[in-house]
Amino acid sequence: MRTIADHVLDIASNSVTAGATQIWLDLNHDPVDHLFVFTIRDNGRGMDADIRTRVFDPFFTTRPHSIRRFGLGLPFLKENTELTGGGVDLRSVAGEGTILTAVFHTDHIDCLPLGDLASSIFTLLISGGAVDWHIHRAEGDLAYTVDSEELRSVFSLEELTDPQAQLLLLEFLRGQEGDIVQDSGHGFGQESRPRS
Repeated sequence: MRTIADHVLDIASNSVTAGATQIWLDLNHDPVDHLFVFTIRDNGRGMDADIRTRVFDPFFTTRPHSIRRFGLGLPFLKENTELTGGGVDLRSVAGEGTILTAVFHTDHIDCLPLGDLASSIFTLLISGGAVDWHIHRAEGDLAYTVDSEELRSVFSLEELTDPQAQLLLLEFLRGQEGDIVQDSGHGFGQESRPRS
């Protein structure tokens, strides 16, 4: 993973793979405290205690070995957060769902760049046909929200497969992202990074 946005896309995709029909994604950058925190909560199949203890092992995966023999998403996320002095908190109950919170200290020299959050959010929104997304993005005191129900009031499912409609959605998300970053005056990566 090269950016935090890559991690967001990867971990949120795990919720889809786990059969979630409702996924809440909170993405918060606090420029004053130099923190980027993302939380993903879902109603997927969850994990039992055995899987929870093994999920950060890069040689463990719940997917069939014919598809993938390694599960690198969570181990890489854990490593990248810990390199900044942050970490990952994972709570999951089999049959109920999962909550994952990742914390990055953005003023640490080892913090990944934010990346293209708008594109990651866009990809999740258009690829999860049976998933209701509830996305909240904050930059300091400024924020925007997007959810599937709101999108369905503007676009039909057929329209969301149309490249023109998809381009409109992507431009909207990039505009929202640009507005909150620019208006906050504290865009990610604009803060100093002397901490190591």
